Amino acid sequence: MIAALLKSVNEIEVEDFALQSLKDNELLIKVECCGICGTDHRIYEGKAPSSIPVILGHEFSGTVADSNGFEPKFRVGDKVVIDPNISCGFCDYCRKGKINLCENHKALGVTLNGGFAEYSIVPALQLYNLPADFDLSIAAFAEPVSCCLQGIAKAKISLGDSVIVVGGGTIGLIMVQLARIAGAAKIILIEPVTSKQIIGLELGADFVLSPDDENLVENVKNIFGGSPSIIIECVGNKLSVELSVKLSSKGTHLVIFGMAPFDHNIEMNLQYLFQNEISISNSFLNPYTFKPAVDLLVNKRINVKDLISQQVSLNNINNIFSHKHGSQLIKQQII
Repeated sequence: MIAALLKSVNEIEVEDFALQSLKDNELLIKVECCGICGTDHRIYEGKAPSSIPVILGHEFSGTVADSNGFEPKFRVGDKVVIDPNISCGFCDYCRKGKINLCENHKALGVTLNGGFAEYSIVPALQLYNLPADFDLSIAAFAEPVSCCLQGIAKAKISLGDSVIVVGGGTIGLIMVQLARIAGAAKIILIEPVTSKQIIGLELGADFVLSPDDENLVENVKNIFGGSPSIIIECVGNKLSVELSVKLSSKGTHLVIFGMAPFDHNIEMNLQYLFQNEISISNSFLNPYTFKPAVDLLVNKRINVKDLISQQVSLNNINNIFSHKHGSQLIKQQII
């Protein structure tokens, strides 16, 4: 089969790749669509952990090519989507229900071969069935939506809360929709790119502001009539986190969701946090949220179709990874 193999930092080679024989608990999936995530770019650039050489791609969907005896649960030709995150089930964290913190965590497309290939070998436990008529390019969003559901759970949004989402990329625009579903009364999206601001308003944001606005803090206070209840940071860099802290005030709960590079650090004034009772949490992976994500997509409760900016063939994958693309793009997919 043809696969895009990450051979070293900044080097992906599209080549013939020999598949291993299926093990008892595995199925063979013909990959139809695989989203490209910020994590993929960070791994490619050597700014996030991975196992190299490896076939990247952890947001993928496809059809069953070999069911390996799993009928009637999975039949050849069934449409499926894949949860890439694999926990061991035996470590202390897994036995406490914190599978996202598994000491032996593995992930398809990160530590194991993933979806940037014609076929992928997937453990049966990681597969979720889809309706026969479901769009597999939409299904490929199940992984990012599932991670966002964990972030929304960490945010603890209550009915009537005021919410800021920092960053209008794929994750931020999913978060806007989930914040609305969770009951937020007012949502501000902070995003500098006009086209993304427009999509944010269409998907549920009440207001959009640019991070370059000189009166940003004052404008936020005027819109909310006080402090934001929740801020969800969805960019993953030093500047966006510092901005999120700056926007936090009395009683704000800040969720730092974006994954920043290894070398990004910030300073915070502890007295300011103390006096304003600002709480900060993080969100990692997608524990027990994949099935709800699939259900939201299948039942059209969340719009991801408008987030697809570009689809390219597997043979042209280096056109994405080896070139800088404009900030207008949201989600790119390999088909």
